[in-house]
Amino acid sequence: MTWIRKSWFWLAGVLAVAAIVGMACGDDDSGATKTPGVLKTDVGVSATEITLGTTIVQSGSLAAAYQPVVPTMQAYFAKVNAEDKGVCGRTIVLKAEDDQYSPALGLEKAKKLIEQDKVLALVGNLGTAAVTGQVAYVNEQKVPMLYVSTGASKWGDYATYPYTIGYIPDYTSEGKILGQYFKDHFAGKKVAVLYQNDDFGKNGRDGFKQTFGAFAAEQSYEATATDINSQLANLKSANPDVLYLYSTPAFTAKAFAYMKANAWKPQVVESYVNSATTLASLVGGGTDAAKIQAGFQAIAGTISTNYILDPIADAANPAMVEHKRIMEKYSGPPLGSLSVYAQSLAELMVKTLQVACTNNDMTRQGVLTAAESIKGFRASLLLAGIQVDLSATDHFALQALMPVEIQATGVLKALADKPIAAQ
Repeated sequence: MTWIRKSWFWLAGVLAVAAIVGMACGDDDSGATKTPGVLKTDVGVSATEITLGTTIVQSGSLAAAYQPVVPTMQAYFAKVNAEDKGVCGRTIVLKAEDDQYSPALGLEKAKKLIEQDKVLALVGNLGTAAVTGQVAYVNEQKVPMLYVSTGASKWGDYATYPYTIGYIPDYTSEGKILGQYFKDHFAGKKVAVLYQNDDFGKNGRDGFKQTFGAFAAEQSYEATATDINSQLANLKSANPDVLYLYSTPAFTAKAFAYMKANAWKPQVVESYVNSATTLASLVGGGTDAAKIQAGFQAIAGTISTNYILDPIADAANPAMVEHKRIMEKYSGPPLGSLSVYAQSLAELMVKTLQVACTNNDMTRQGVLTAAESIKGFRASLLLAGIQVDLSATDHFALQALMPVEIQATGVLKALADKPIAAQ
Protein backbone atom coordinates (compact mmCIF):
# COMPACT_ATOMS: atom_id res chain seq x y z
CA MET A 1 0.00 0.00 0.00
CA THR A 2 2.84 2.39 0.84
CA TRP A 3 4.44 1.80 -2.57
CA ILE A 4 1.11 2.32 -4.37
CA ARG A 5 0.42 5.52 -2.44
CA LYS A 6 3.88 6.96 -3.26
CA SER A 7 3.50 6.03 -6.93
CA TRP A 8 0.15 7.75 -7.09
CA PHE A 9 1.51 10.96 -5.55
CA TRP A 10 4.46 10.89 -7.97
CA LEU A 11 2.18 10.42 -10.99
CA ALA A 12 -0.19 13.13 -9.85
CA GLY A 13 2.71 15.55 -9.47
CA VAL A 14 3.98 14.82 -12.98
CA LEU A 15 0.52 15.32 -14.47
CA ALA A 16 0.07 18.61 -12.59
CA VAL A 17 3.39 19.98 -13.85
CA ALA A 18 2.56 18.87 -17.40
CA ALA A 19 -0.80 20.63 -17.23
CA ILE A 20 0.80 23.87 -16.02
CA VAL A 21 3.47 23.77 -18.73
CA GLY A 22 0.83 23.02 -21.35
CA MET A 23 -1.24 26.03 -20.33
CA ALA A 24 1.79 28.31 -20.17
CA CYS A 25 3.30 27.42 -23.53
CA GLY A 26 0.33 26.70 -25.73
CA ASP A 27 0.27 28.22 -29.23
CA ASP A 28 -2.10 31.11 -29.90
CA ASP A 29 -5.00 30.63 -32.28
CA SER A 30 -3.20 32.38 -35.15
CA GLY A 31 -0.53 29.69 -35.22
CA ALA A 32 2.02 32.42 -35.94
CA THR A 33 3.44 33.09 -32.50
CA LYS A 34 4.23 31.03 -29.44
CA THR A 35 2.76 32.69 -26.34
CA PRO A 36 4.84 31.86 -23.26
CA GLY A 37 3.24 32.22 -19.85
CA VAL A 38 6.29 34.05 -18.48
CA LEU A 39 7.76 36.44 -21.04
CA LYS A 40 11.07 38.18 -20.37
CA THR A 41 10.49 41.94 -20.74
CA ASP A 42 11.99 45.22 -19.60
CA VAL A 43 10.48 48.34 -21.24
CA GLY A 44 7.44 48.89 -23.45
CA VAL A 45 5.65 45.57 -22.92
CA SER A 46 2.79 45.13 -20.48
CA ALA A 47 0.46 42.20 -19.95
CA THR A 48 -1.81 43.57 -22.69
CA GLU A 49 0.22 45.88 -24.96
CA ILE A 50 3.43 46.28 -26.93
CA THR A 51 4.26 49.96 -27.39
CA LEU A 52 6.34 51.07 -30.37
CA GLY A 53 7.32 54.55 -31.50
CA THR A 54 8.21 56.32 -34.74
CA THR A 55 9.17 59.80 -35.89
CA ILE A 56 8.29 61.21 -39.28
CA VAL A 57 7.64 64.56 -40.93
CA GLN A 58 3.95 65.36 -40.34
CA SER A 59 3.95 69.13 -40.86
CA GLY A 60 5.71 71.63 -43.09
CA SER A 61 6.48 71.50 -46.80
CA LEU A 62 7.50 67.83 -46.83
CA ALA A 63 4.52 66.51 -44.87
CA ALA A 64 2.23 65.85 -47.84
CA ALA A 65 4.76 63.55 -49.47
CA TYR A 66 4.88 61.15 -46.53
CA GLN A 67 1.39 61.49 -45.06
CA PRO A 68 0.26 57.89 -45.84
CA VAL A 69 3.05 56.15 -43.90
CA VAL A 70 1.87 56.30 -40.28
CA PRO A 71 -1.84 55.67 -41.02
CA THR A 72 -0.84 52.61 -43.06
CA MET A 73 1.30 51.15 -40.29
CA GLN A 74 -1.41 51.80 -37.72
CA ALA A 75 -4.03 50.20 -39.97
CA TYR A 76 -1.90 47.07 -40.42
CA PHE A 77 -1.23 46.80 -36.69
CA ALA A 78 -4.98 47.23 -36.06
CA LYS A 79 -5.61 44.30 -38.41
CA VAL A 80 -3.07 42.16 -36.53
CA ASN A 81 -4.65 43.14 -33.21
CA ALA A 82 -8.21 42.41 -34.34
CA GLU A 83 -7.77 39.40 -36.61
CA ASP A 84 -4.58 37.71 -35.39
CA LYS A 85 -4.97 38.39 -31.65
CA GLY A 86 -1.95 40.65 -31.70
CA VAL A 87 1.49 39.26 -30.94
CA CYS A 88 2.20 37.22 -27.84
CA GLY A 89 -1.38 37.82 -26.75
CA ARG A 90 -0.76 41.57 -26.71
CA THR A 91 -2.00 44.40 -28.92
CA ILE A 92 0.49 46.58 -30.79
CA VAL A 93 0.35 50.32 -30.13
CA LEU A 94 2.27 52.71 -32.40
CA LYS A 95 2.98 56.23 -31.13
CA ALA A 96 4.03 58.71 -33.84
CA GLU A 97 5.82 62.03 -33.38
CA ASP A 98 6.36 64.85 -35.89
CA ASP A 99 10.07 65.53 -36.44
CA GLN A 100 9.55 67.92 -39.39
CA TYR A 101 12.58 66.31 -41.11
CA SER A 102 14.78 68.20 -38.61
CA PRO A 103 17.80 66.66 -36.83
CA ALA A 104 17.21 68.73 -33.68
CA LEU A 105 13.49 68.02 -33.56
CA GLY A 106 14.13 64.39 -34.47
CA LEU A 107 16.31 64.04 -31.38
CA GLU A 108 13.74 65.78 -29.18
CA LYS A 109 10.95 63.48 -30.37
CA ALA A 110 13.07 60.35 -30.00
CA LYS A 111 13.83 61.36 -26.41
CA LYS A 112 10.12 61.80 -25.72
CA LEU A 113 9.25 58.39 -27.08
CA ILE A 114 12.04 56.68 -25.16
CA GLU A 115 12.02 58.57 -21.85
CA GLN A 116 8.35 59.51 -21.48
CA ASP A 117 6.39 57.03 -23.57
CA LYS A 118 8.72 54.15 -22.67
CA VAL A 119 8.54 52.46 -26.07
CA LEU A 120 9.97 49.01 -26.62
CA ALA A 121 11.55 50.04 -29.92
CA LEU A 122 11.49 52.68 -32.62
CA VAL A 123 10.32 51.48 -36.02
CA GLY A 124 10.42 53.04 -39.46
CA ASN A 125 11.79 56.46 -38.47
CA LEU A 126 11.85 58.37 -41.74
CA GLY A 127 14.36 60.75 -43.27
CA THR A 128 18.14 60.83 -43.31
CA ALA A 129 18.31 64.24 -41.63
CA ALA A 130 16.01 63.37 -38.74
CA VAL A 131 17.51 59.92 -38.14
CA THR A 132 21.01 61.40 -38.19
CA GLY A 133 19.96 63.68 -35.35
CA GLN A 134 18.64 60.77 -33.31
CA VAL A 135 20.91 57.85 -33.97
CA ALA A 136 23.75 58.47 -31.49
CA TYR A 137 21.34 59.06 -28.60
CA VAL A 138 19.14 56.07 -29.44
CA ASN A 139 22.14 53.76 -29.62
CA GLU A 140 23.51 55.13 -26.34
CA GLN A 141 20.16 54.25 -24.77
CA LYS A 142 20.38 50.75 -26.31
CA VAL A 143 16.93 51.03 -27.85
CA PRO A 144 16.28 49.04 -31.04
CA MET A 145 15.96 51.51 -33.95
CA LEU A 146 14.49 49.11 -36.45
CA TYR A 147 13.92 49.41 -40.18
CA VAL A 148 14.66 53.11 -40.51
CA SER A 149 13.22 54.62 -43.68
CA THR A 150 16.47 56.03 -44.95
CA GLY A 151 19.03 54.29 -47.10
CA ALA A 152 22.10 56.25 -45.99
CA SER A 153 25.02 53.86 -46.23
CA LYS A 154 26.17 54.66 -42.68
CA TRP A 155 23.32 52.60 -41.18
CA GLY A 156 25.26 49.56 -42.32
CA ASP A 157 28.01 50.44 -39.82
CA TYR A 158 26.84 47.93 -37.21
CA ALA A 159 29.90 48.58 -35.02
CA THR A 160 29.05 52.28 -34.63
CA TYR A 161 25.25 51.86 -34.62
CA PRO A 162 24.60 48.35 -33.24
CA TYR A 163 20.93 49.09 -32.44
CA THR A 164 20.07 50.59 -35.86
CA ILE A 165 18.84 48.53 -38.81
CA GLY A 166 17.94 50.00 -42.19
CA TYR A 167 14.89 48.87 -44.15
CA ILE A 168 15.17 50.31 -47.65
CA PRO A 169 18.11 49.61 -50.00
CA ASP A 170 21.05 51.88 -49.40
CA TYR A 171 21.37 54.96 -51.59
CA THR A 172 24.92 54.26 -52.74
CA SER A 173 23.84 50.90 -54.12
CA GLU A 174 20.82 52.47 -55.83
CA GLY A 175 23.10 55.04 -57.43
CA LYS A 176 25.39 52.26 -58.68
CA ILE A 177 22.45 50.31 -60.13
CA LEU A 178 21.11 53.37 -61.94
CA GLY A 179 24.57 54.40 -63.09
CA GLN A 180 25.21 50.97 -64.56
CA TYR A 181 21.83 50.97 -66.31
CA PHE A 182 22.58 54.33 -67.94
CA LYS A 183 26.10 53.27 -68.86
CA ASP A 184 24.63 50.23 -70.62
CA HIS A 185 21.72 52.05 -72.33
CA PHE A 186 22.79 55.71 -72.61
CA ALA A 187 26.47 55.39 -73.42
CA GLY A 188 28.04 58.67 -74.52
CA LYS A 189 25.19 60.80 -73.13
CA LYS A 190 25.79 63.83 -70.90
CA VAL A 191 24.33 63.55 -67.39
CA ALA A 192 23.72 66.42 -64.97
CA VAL A 193 22.84 65.81 -61.32
CA LEU A 194 20.83 67.70 -58.72
CA TYR A 195 21.29 66.23 -55.25
CA GLN A 196 20.33 67.03 -51.67
CA ASN A 197 23.36 68.25 -49.73
CA ASP A 198 23.42 65.53 -47.05
CA ASP A 199 24.22 61.84 -46.74
CA PHE A 200 21.12 60.94 -48.75
CA GLY A 201 22.01 63.04 -51.78
CA LYS A 202 25.75 62.51 -51.64
CA ASN A 203 25.40 58.72 -51.39
CA GLY A 204 23.12 58.63 -54.45
CA ARG A 205 25.36 60.98 -56.41
CA ASP A 206 28.55 59.08 -55.60
CA GLY A 207 27.07 55.67 -56.37
CA PHE A 208 25.96 56.76 -59.84
CA LYS A 209 29.35 58.30 -60.56
CA GLN A 210 31.15 55.10 -59.56
CA THR A 211 29.48 53.06 -62.30
CA PHE A 212 28.57 55.66 -64.96
CA GLY A 213 31.44 58.10 -64.80
CA ALA A 214 31.75 61.86 -64.41
CA PHE A 215 28.80 64.25 -64.57
CA ALA A 216 28.59 67.10 -67.07
CA ALA A 217 27.32 69.36 -64.28
CA GLU A 218 26.49 69.09 -60.57
CA GLN A 219 24.29 71.22 -58.31
CA SER A 220 23.19 70.67 -54.71
CA TYR A 221 20.45 72.12 -52.53
CA GLU A 222 19.77 72.22 -48.80
CA ALA A 223 16.84 70.25 -47.37
CA THR A 224 15.54 73.53 -45.91
CA ALA A 225 15.60 75.39 -49.25
CA THR A 226 12.43 76.98 -50.60
CA ASP A 227 13.60 77.47 -54.19
CA ILE A 228 15.95 75.53 -56.46
CA ASN A 229 15.44 77.39 -59.74
CA SER A 230 18.98 78.78 -59.84
CA GLN A 231 20.45 75.29 -59.49
CA LEU A 232 18.19 73.97 -62.24
CA ALA A 233 19.09 76.89 -64.51
CA ASN A 234 22.77 76.09 -64.06
CA LEU A 235 22.15 72.45 -64.93
CA LYS A 236 20.08 73.37 -67.98
CA SER A 237 22.90 75.57 -69.28
CA ALA A 238 25.12 72.47 -69.46
CA ASN A 239 22.65 71.06 -72.03
CA PRO A 240 22.61 67.51 -70.60
CA ASP A 241 20.83 64.59 -72.22
CA VAL A 242 19.94 63.16 -68.81
CA LEU A 243 18.91 64.91 -65.58
CA TYR A 244 19.60 62.80 -62.48
CA LEU A 245 17.48 63.96 -59.55
CA TYR A 246 18.66 62.57 -56.24
CA SER A 247 16.08 64.59 -54.37
CA THR A 248 13.08 64.08 -52.09
CA PRO A 249 9.54 64.29 -53.56
CA ALA A 250 8.86 67.98 -52.85
CA PHE A 251 12.06 69.03 -54.62
CA THR A 252 11.64 66.53 -57.43
CA ALA A 253 8.20 68.06 -58.05
CA LYS A 254 9.81 71.53 -58.15
CA ALA A 255 12.24 70.23 -60.78
CA PHE A 256 9.38 68.98 -62.95
CA ALA A 257 7.63 72.34 -62.59
CA TYR A 258 10.80 74.12 -63.71
CA MET A 259 11.23 71.81 -66.71
CA LYS A 260 7.64 72.41 -67.79
CA ALA A 261 7.92 76.19 -67.41
CA ASN A 262 11.14 76.26 -69.45
CA ALA A 263 10.22 73.68 -72.11
CA TRP A 264 13.17 71.55 -71.01
CA LYS A 265 12.82 67.84 -71.73
CA PRO A 266 15.87 65.81 -70.70
CA GLN A 267 15.60 62.14 -69.84
CA VAL A 268 14.89 62.17 -66.10
CA VAL A 269 16.18 59.57 -63.65
CA GLU A 270 15.31 59.67 -59.94
CA SER A 271 15.56 57.76 -56.67
CA TYR A 272 12.93 55.34 -55.42
CA VAL A 273 12.29 57.70 -52.50
CA ASN A 274 10.02 59.48 -54.97
CA SER A 275 7.13 57.03 -54.88
CA ALA A 276 5.31 57.28 -58.20
CA THR A 277 1.87 57.97 -56.75
CA THR A 278 3.13 60.62 -54.35
CA LEU A 279 5.19 62.38 -57.02
CA ALA A 280 2.25 62.29 -59.44
CA SER A 281 -0.02 63.92 -56.85
CA LEU A 282 2.55 66.66 -56.17
CA VAL A 283 3.19 67.34 -59.86
CA GLY A 284 -0.50 67.09 -60.74
CA GLY A 285 -1.53 69.38 -57.91
CA GLY A 286 -3.78 67.17 -55.80
CA THR A 287 -4.80 63.73 -54.62
CA ASP A 288 -8.01 63.26 -56.62
CA ALA A 289 -7.86 60.78 -59.48
CA ALA A 290 -7.82 63.37 -62.28
CA LYS A 291 -4.90 65.31 -60.81
CA ILE A 292 -2.90 62.18 -60.07
CA GLN A 293 -3.47 61.02 -63.64
CA ALA A 294 -2.30 64.40 -64.94
CA GLY A 295 0.77 64.02 -62.75
CA PHE A 296 1.53 60.57 -64.15
CA GLN A 297 1.35 61.97 -67.68
CA ALA A 298 3.76 64.74 -66.72
CA ILE A 299 6.37 62.37 -65.25
CA ALA A 300 5.91 59.59 -67.83
CA GLY A 301 9.20 58.25 -69.13
CA THR A 302 11.07 58.90 -65.89
CA ILE A 303 13.41 56.07 -64.91
CA SER A 304 13.68 55.01 -61.29
CA THR A 305 13.93 51.84 -59.19
CA ASN A 306 11.41 49.82 -57.21
CA TYR A 307 11.22 46.95 -54.72
CA ILE A 308 7.49 46.67 -53.96
CA LEU A 309 4.37 45.66 -55.85
CA ASP A 310 2.79 48.30 -58.09
CA PRO A 311 -0.63 49.38 -56.75
CA ILE A 312 -1.83 49.91 -60.34
CA ALA A 313 -0.24 47.13 -62.38
CA ASP A 314 -0.58 44.60 -59.54
CA ALA A 315 -4.11 45.57 -58.49
CA ALA A 316 -5.37 42.01 -59.02
CA ASN A 317 -2.52 40.40 -57.09
CA PRO A 318 -3.99 38.66 -54.00
CA ALA A 319 -1.53 40.49 -51.75
CA MET A 320 -2.67 43.84 -53.16
CA VAL A 321 -6.33 42.86 -52.84
CA GLU A 322 -5.69 42.02 -49.19
CA HIS A 323 -3.79 45.28 -48.69
CA LYS A 324 -6.77 47.18 -50.07
CA ARG A 325 -9.12 45.30 -47.74
CA ILE A 326 -6.97 46.09 -44.71
CA MET A 327 -6.68 49.78 -45.55
CA GLU A 328 -10.42 50.12 -46.11
CA LYS A 329 -11.44 48.18 -43.01
CA TYR A 330 -8.97 49.72 -40.57
CA SER A 331 -9.04 53.38 -41.65
CA GLY A 332 -5.85 53.36 -43.70
CA PRO A 333 -5.09 55.80 -46.53
CA PRO A 334 -5.97 55.32 -50.21
CA LEU A 335 -3.71 52.82 -51.95
CA GLY A 336 -0.45 54.14 -53.32
CA SER A 337 3.24 53.35 -53.41
CA LEU A 338 3.75 54.62 -49.86
CA SER A 339 0.91 52.57 -48.40
CA VAL A 340 2.39 49.47 -50.04
CA TYR A 341 5.83 50.33 -48.69
CA ALA A 342 4.56 51.08 -45.17
CA GLN A 343 2.62 47.83 -44.86
CA SER A 344 5.63 45.84 -46.02
CA LEU A 345 7.66 47.47 -43.24
CA ALA A 346 4.90 46.83 -40.68
CA GLU A 347 4.77 43.16 -41.71
CA LEU A 348 8.50 42.86 -41.02
CA MET A 349 8.06 44.48 -37.61
CA VAL A 350 5.30 42.03 -36.71
CA LYS A 351 7.53 39.15 -37.81
CA THR A 352 10.30 40.51 -35.57
CA LEU A 353 7.99 40.65 -32.55
CA GLN A 354 6.78 37.12 -33.28
CA VAL A 355 10.35 35.84 -33.30
CA ALA A 356 11.09 37.63 -30.03
CA CYS A 357 7.97 36.06 -28.51
CA THR A 358 8.96 32.61 -29.69
CA ASN A 359 12.38 33.21 -28.11
CA ASN A 360 10.56 34.13 -24.88
CA ASP A 361 12.51 37.41 -24.82
CA MET A 362 10.76 40.67 -25.60
CA THR A 363 13.29 42.88 -23.89
CA ARG A 364 14.86 45.59 -26.01
CA GLN A 365 17.94 43.43 -26.48
CA GLY A 366 15.76 40.43 -27.25
CA VAL A 367 13.92 42.32 -29.98
CA LEU A 368 17.21 43.41 -31.56
CA THR A 369 18.46 39.84 -31.45
CA ALA A 370 15.23 38.66 -33.05
CA ALA A 371 15.63 41.19 -35.88
CA GLU A 372 19.21 40.11 -36.52
CA SER A 373 18.08 36.48 -36.83
CA ILE A 374 15.55 36.99 -39.65
CA LYS A 375 16.42 35.08 -42.82
CA GLY A 376 14.45 34.56 -46.01
CA PHE A 377 11.46 36.60 -44.89
CA ARG A 378 9.35 38.02 -47.68
CA ALA A 379 6.69 40.57 -46.83
CA SER A 380 3.58 39.98 -48.96
CA LEU A 381 3.96 43.23 -50.92
CA LEU A 382 7.61 42.92 -51.95
CA LEU A 383 8.54 42.15 -55.54
CA ALA A 384 9.31 38.54 -56.35
CA GLY A 385 13.00 37.88 -55.82
CA ILE A 386 13.35 40.35 -52.94
CA GLN A 387 13.47 39.13 -49.34
CA VAL A 388 14.81 40.14 -45.95
CA ASP A 389 18.07 38.63 -44.71
CA LEU A 390 19.68 40.12 -41.61
CA SER A 391 22.43 39.26 -39.16
CA ALA A 392 24.49 40.86 -36.42
CA THR A 393 26.89 42.05 -39.14
CA ASP A 394 24.34 42.86 -41.85
CA HIS A 395 21.96 45.67 -40.94
CA PHE A 396 20.24 46.34 -44.29
CA ALA A 397 16.92 44.52 -44.65
CA LEU A 398 16.36 44.99 -48.40
CA GLN A 399 19.26 44.69 -50.81
CA ALA A 400 17.90 44.49 -54.34
CA LEU A 401 16.12 46.87 -56.74
CA MET A 402 14.30 46.67 -60.06
CA PRO A 403 14.97 49.45 -62.59
CA VAL A 404 11.61 50.77 -63.82
CA GLU A 405 10.12 53.35 -66.16
CA ILE A 406 7.03 55.29 -65.08
CA GLN A 407 4.24 55.03 -67.65
CA ALA A 408 1.54 57.64 -68.34
CA THR A 409 -0.97 55.26 -66.73
CA GLY A 410 1.09 55.16 -63.53
CA VAL A 411 2.30 51.61 -64.19
CA LEU A 412 5.95 50.96 -63.35
CA LYS A 413 7.40 49.10 -66.34
CA ALA A 414 10.21 46.75 -65.34
CA LEU A 415 13.45 47.34 -67.25
CA ALA A 416 15.19 44.11 -66.21
CA ASP A 417 14.30 40.42 -65.98
CA LYS A 418 14.72 40.38 -62.21
CA PRO A 419 15.72 42.70 -59.37
CA ILE A 420 19.40 43.67 -59.31
CA ALA A 421 21.30 42.98 -56.11
CA ALA A 422 22.82 45.91 -54.25
CA GLN A 423 26.50 46.34 -55.02
